[in-house]
Amino acid sequence: MVAIIKCRDYELDDLRWLEELHQSRRHEWEWTVTRPLEFWSKGRHLLLIASADRYGHFRITHLGKSRRGKRAADKEQQLRITQVRKLRRPLVLNELLDAVPANLRRHVVEEGQQSKGTGETLRALLLQLRPELREAVDLIEGSTEPWNFGSSAAGQAVSLQRDATIGAARMAGFKAETLAEWDPPAEELYDDSVPMQFLDLVTSARGSGSTVGSVDENSPVDSEGEPVRSHPALEDHLVAHDAGRMLGWLTESTSHVAWRRFQEHGRTLLVANANRTPVERLLGCDIIFYNVARQSMVLVQYKKLDAERGGFYYPNSDRNLQKELNRMAALDRYAALSRGVGAEQRLDPSPSWIKLCHPRSLLPHTSEMIHGMYFSRSQFESLRHDARLKDGKGGAVRFGYKNVPGYLDNTLFTRLVETGQIGTTGTSTDLVRQQVIRSFRGERSLVLAALSGAEPPQAQRNAQRREER
Repeated sequence: MVAIIKCRDYELDDLRWLEELHQSRRHEWEWTVTRPLEFWSKGRHLLLIASADRYGHFRITHLGKSRRGKRAADKEQQLRITQVRKLRRPLVLNELLDAVPANLRRHVVEEGQQSKGTGETLRALLLQLRPELREAVDLIEGSTEPWNFGSSAAGQAVSLQRDATIGAARMAGFKAETLAEWDPPAEELYDDSVPMQFLDLVTSARGSGSTVGSVDENSPVDSEGEPVRSHPALEDHLVAHDAGRMLGWLTESTSHVAWRRFQEHGRTLLVANANRTPVERLLGCDIIFYNVARQSMVLVQYKKLDAERGGFYYPNSDRNLQKELNRMAALDRYAALSRGVGAEQRLDPSPSWIKLCHPRSLLPHTSEMIHGMYFSRSQFESLRHDARLKDGKGGAVRFGYKNVPGYLDNTLFTRLVETGQIGTTGTSTDLVRQQVIRSFRGERSLVLAALSGAEPPQAQRNAQRREER
């Protein structure tokens, strides 16, 4: 995304002062300004900083990266600007704007964030007129800053939902690059309220490969009870039907659903985020991944270690664990009964898995997942009786990297799901719906993903992956 800001006199003085102050130290610094909220609704931007010369003509004198801060007033937005680079050859702003093609010129905002198409055009024209800026633009656009939410439980909830969302995309074998492009909340998250959906923070998708939307309980429904708002973004009627049905399951239990559609190599992945429980009662996050073509389902339940480094998970201290294990065991038994004689062979045909992951206080702007250990439900229960794990105080059982004899990591687990080596066979959509409802009854955040479309052989998918690198 690209945005333009016109400096006021006192702001230009502040910018010059900060520049001189930090020039010798070579430290990164931040410049803060306020602007009308209506022109800065969302996103991080390559910022073109213009200032007036003595004749009143605005020239682009600096580039930077802007992101939203807190609300400054009812209709004012704080902008936090970093990665500021001074142009050796300033560019007259009107020279750049006049070069925009006529069909896009009416979309140009002289000050504020630009639409996707207009922004890409301005970026290309800037590099055409000032080719020496390419390195600076690449550095600014490539810079990432993590979101520090500290000890906030609401931030932890968003962190788990983000990880589950990226994990669902990897289980489908999708790159889903737009999931790395998200906008941190500008306001403080409160731990006594229902946490926001991670997909609501994701910026607009690039290209036609994905669409995003939200549905709430007040959305109109069609004759089949499907949310009407989901239809305009979905061109394929079959995909629209699947989306409506999936979102219908969620809207029965929650007031807000954020969702996104991805398309790669003729296959479609629908991912939805949903919560209904305030953070103070939220017990974690579930992923329900359903491969429609293979009728295969995988459920992953998140648990957290007690520290980011050298942390452990103590199952006997988790009051909800036995109830959750009972739910997962019932699902495993039901899935075993639904397997037919001609069902696909799996390394593990049970759907239920547990991920023990690090707690985090920083959320990166990458597609990196939270490091963690995956266990099937049966493996997890077996390890609870393994003498090697009885090394806590008083011989308490604890799970950690230091004592667990074996586990699956993010790469191996998602790859096994993608290639159909683990997960159920012959699973009905009714069973998926039952698990959606049970997740909400268990007061858990939910990431629901459904993969549909023809599934080419693994060798072909591997070749496609190599071509994209």
